[in-house]
Amino acid sequence: ISNIKKKQPRNRKLQRYCRKLRKQGLDEATILMYKRSNQLEQQQQHQTEDVEMEEIIPLNDTMTLPGPYNPQRKIMKRKRDESTKQDDTSIIKSLSQLSMKENSKKKKKRSSSSSKVQEQENQQQDKENEENLIQVNDNKQTTSLHYYLNATDKKFKQMLKAAFIGVKDILQWCKSKDNLHYLREHTRLVDRVHYLKLEEDLWENYTIYGETYHCWTSPLSKTIIKDNKLESDYKISKKSMIKYQERIKQQQQEAEEQVEKHALLLKDYQQQDSSIDEQHLWAAILALVRKGQHKLSENYEHRKKYFKNSAKDYSFVKACYDCQPTQDEIMSMQVIWQATINECKSQQNVDILKQHLFIKRIPKSLDYLDQSFSNVENKLSKPIYNDNIRTTISTRHKKIIAQNKCDLMTLYISMAEAAVRGYHQYGENEKKKLVNRMKQDPLRQEFIEQFIQAIEQRQKHIRQYMEYLTKRRIHFFYHRSDDRRHKWDRRSYHLNLYWDILPSSPIIEVSIKLTPEQLALLSRGPKYVPPCQSRFYKKEAKDKIIQEEYKNIITKVTEFIRQHTYCVSEKRINEFSTDLKNLIQRLYTKKLSRKLSVRAKREHKLITSIRRYLNKYRQVILRRTDKSKVFHLGDANDYQRKVLEYMQETEAYEEITSGISPLAANLQQVISLLNLLYHAEKPLISKKQYEAMYPKENTIELGHLYFLPKPHKIGTPLRPIVAAIHAPAILVSKYLDNLLRPIFNRIARKTIYIDSIDLVKHLEKYQKEGHLLSTTKFITADVKNLYTMIPRGGALDALHRFCTKHATEKKIGNLTVNTIIRLACLVLDTNCFVFDNKYYKQIRGGAMGSPFTMTLANIYMYEWEQSLIQHQQERNELYGRYIDDIFMTSNEPVETITALLDRENEKDPNIRISYNIHDSVEFLDVFIENIQGQLKTSVFRKPAAEPYILPYTSDHPRHIHSNTIQTALLRGVRLCSDIETFDQERLNIEIALLLNGYPPKFISHHFKQFFKNYNASSIYQDLHAETYQQLHLQLLNESITTDQVPQQLEQQQLGQEINNGCIKTKPKKQIELIIHYRYESGPLKKFSREFRKLWEKHFCYENSSLNNIRLILSTRSNKTLETLLVNKKPRRTLLRNIDPNISTTTMET
Repeated sequence: ISNIKKKQPRNRKLQRYCRKLRKQGLDEATILMYKRSNQLEQQQQHQTEDVEMEEIIPLNDTMTLPGPYNPQRKIMKRKRDESTKQDDTSIIKSLSQLSMKENSKKKKKRSSSSSKVQEQENQQQDKENEENLIQVNDNKQTTSLHYYLNATDKKFKQMLKAAFIGVKDILQWCKSKDNLHYLREHTRLVDRVHYLKLEEDLWENYTIYGETYHCWTSPLSKTIIKDNKLESDYKISKKSMIKYQERIKQQQQEAEEQVEKHALLLKDYQQQDSSIDEQHLWAAILALVRKGQHKLSENYEHRKKYFKNSAKDYSFVKACYDCQPTQDEIMSMQVIWQATINECKSQQNVDILKQHLFIKRIPKSLDYLDQSFSNVENKLSKPIYNDNIRTTISTRHKKIIAQNKCDLMTLYISMAEAAVRGYHQYGENEKKKLVNRMKQDPLRQEFIEQFIQAIEQRQKHIRQYMEYLTKRRIHFFYHRSDDRRHKWDRRSYHLNLYWDILPSSPIIEVSIKLTPEQLALLSRGPKYVPPCQSRFYKKEAKDKIIQEEYKNIITKVTEFIRQHTYCVSEKRINEFSTDLKNLIQRLYTKKLSRKLSVRAKREHKLITSIRRYLNKYRQVILRRTDKSKVFHLGDANDYQRKVLEYMQETEAYEEITSGISPLAANLQQVISLLNLLYHAEKPLISKKQYEAMYPKENTIELGHLYFLPKPHKIGTPLRPIVAAIHAPAILVSKYLDNLLRPIFNRIARKTIYIDSIDLVKHLEKYQKEGHLLSTTKFITADVKNLYTMIPRGGALDALHRFCTKHATEKKIGNLTVNTIIRLACLVLDTNCFVFDNKYYKQIRGGAMGSPFTMTLANIYMYEWEQSLIQHQQERNELYGRYIDDIFMTSNEPVETITALLDRENEKDPNIRISYNIHDSVEFLDVFIENIQGQLKTSVFRKPAAEPYILPYTSDHPRHIHSNTIQTALLRGVRLCSDIETFDQERLNIEIALLLNGYPPKFISHHFKQFFKNYNASSIYQDLHAETYQQLHLQLLNESITTDQVPQQLEQQQLGQEINNGCIKTKPKKQIELIIHYRYESGPLKKFSREFRKLWEKHFCYENSSLNNIRLILSTRSNKTLETLLVNKKPRRTLLRNIDPNISTTTMET
């Protein structure tokens, strides 16, 4: 019988199509690609079920580029046309094909003349495979010579110096060209030896894997390999492999002999005036070769993992076919594996996209958004635009482009995450169908567990290997360059505001000359704390800080011991004091690591340069924005104009034209009234109240007025703030606020919103009671300039009526209503401040920086809103207010609501409201929607809001960043009413964290930990809606603070013990010692651990009374960028200018 195979029937249609392509001028490689694509489409049409995934966006910019460490660089191989290259994210590849292994050599065209010819060609093919294997490896060895052995002499010496310590004598010896040539030749020979060792180890592992997983003893058929898209790497026979290993060993032996022979020649280069220690020289060469072959070693490790993966994958597939599956089971098995591969590829896309955001480099596929930038710049170059307008428009345009890029990246990540969940669910559903079919077949029931286990083993293997490939691919982010960003640098100060995404780039509305490095530093936001600030203080200042730290801590410890009457010897305290001082001195003076030192010096230099620039160019004003938490650079003249317009509009401020500081008069007013109230025949205030409100003369100063810009509103209006933290009447203001605010909160609790969570609680209760209908409208209103527009007389009258109504025996506490009014008048009458080197007095309303102003405004508004409250309560509608923002619900027609609000607007000329009526509104950072009678709430972010969170590199303890993540997730769960909106909020949080430098691993760990703590991991993994609703209600209804929860639990336990008839003694609360210290990166990070060691050494001994003390170490942070750069405070002479005669008189009084 002839063994000649029958010819396959020709595809005439395909042949005509190929001839047509040749006529169009396409090469054979391109034609072959189209031919294979056509065949693949025909195969896919015959499949019953198919799982496809297309790449979301091109990620080719993360592929490895040919470089000195890439073994594919020098391989002599015919270059394929660019259009024939397959996308690396195509899902039709098998797991083995997902590696970075180069394509195997093309097979020759087989002849079908006779079986003898076929055998001869097979033998020739095996021989060529072996030769090709050796040739490829020889090429890789040649590649290893290029990146450091072929360097220039100067570069070679530099690498030698970096690789080994103490090479001065070697470098001196290498000044001779003959000596240097000998050194380089010996290095080449040693490199050859180490390369052959790597090669030998690789193929030894290859053989071990093949034998362990039975790749040679139990081969799979070609049909199974083709159907499961396996590309076996064990096509080379074991006999050929052994021959090649013997050849490698022979070459290694020859190379070692060459090294030994070449080492003997060193004596010919030794001279009396220039000799070298042999052992020292060989050690330096060995260190250089090991460092030079570091990347090559990593590549060989990767190839070993690849071979092991291929062998394991082969064995897992074989284990499934050992169960003798039916054709339907094979199809289901392949679909499950394909879905798993697709799931892993989608997850890889997610991880890579997040890595782009983490390093703040977006894929080049989005660079098309930058094309409009040049057009805008050309238009702005016209002389009709002044410098400020040109800068403002250009900066806003850049921010819009960056925001669009960020939005698109968010969309792509969301799509990829949806694909991950979709493929995972698809595979699980297919697995359930497979199990059900096998259960229905009595002959297959016994194989169910074995077969499913084999399938899941390969699924697990696929996921593990894909995770490894993803990590390897992400690793290349830091070892490549491209055409536009040639010098890839991870340092954030090299970021370009045009090309890259910054978390909170400053808003610029003035022409400036700051460098990109300075602007990148400002983009870290006002709350950013630069590292190691104490290292740049002068010696006297640093010694003062050390002494203050030591004094504060030792005083706290000794006072604690004295207060609790612990029996501790003086000797022990003195020894602890000495060790503590030495510890603080050592940590403050210990040398920083090189990396941290370079970063700290760089940022300190940038901060100094920005401060000098702002001092030199006074027309540029740097401020923190009102709500978006970023820096704003504005024009001083524009600020001045807006301030004057605001003062003229409100008529709340009056300049003191005499130029005399009102500080002395204000101080005299405060002291006189307090003395009058305390020294009366029947004291109206107690001694404790007198001391609490009496001003501290050594720190008093006038307040100062400054303005915060609001760039999210048209025209960038300003918000006035009076900083009066050391004003003469500030203690009186704090006391009144502490006295009256709890009473007001108790009285008006039903009509005030504490925060956004309180608002959502009221809304969900409103819906639960059945008042939310499809016709329900939401109304939001804003009171204009509440603090400055309330009339002083009307506010005091409202305060008097409030106190009279809610007083007990005409007193609040032990203060009469009249006394409260007199103290309130004192706070309002002494509201003086400095602005623009002039003295002003507020004659209307109250200062926004004064604590009592908010309470007074709330009391005034509480009277004004009574008619609205009554109107809403009669109709079972919601009414609530947060300071100057009002929220209402209504089922009445829009015309009726508008008429009602217009009437309220005319009731008091000092209160002007602007309102909005709609079925979807935003209020207190909550977006509220009425969708056909269904309430939907979510976190609202203003379009101009920056994705700003405390930067990860800020000089804060790491637990601060962990708490930041947990707080953001808690807020998201409480405010989002359904799983879909929460998942979007979770992604927004993650994007903000990535842009602010939080590592993806850090984020993922804390996200998983958060859901694990609440037993809700299914929310994070599968978006389980029912579990989310339970968690949402659980967290939303937690109105008790964390401090009150233990007390409630204790009360419940006590009640149970009483009911059971057994009352146990209450456990004694552990005494706590809280110590604050200054936190700083570097050696000071270890202070907490070192201090605890000192504490245990000196105070924790047998039978010590301090053994059960709970030691809590709390941190204080250094100065923020806002404190270091923003100068809004006037000169101290203006703030503290006081007549000494008046001061002395007041003290005597």
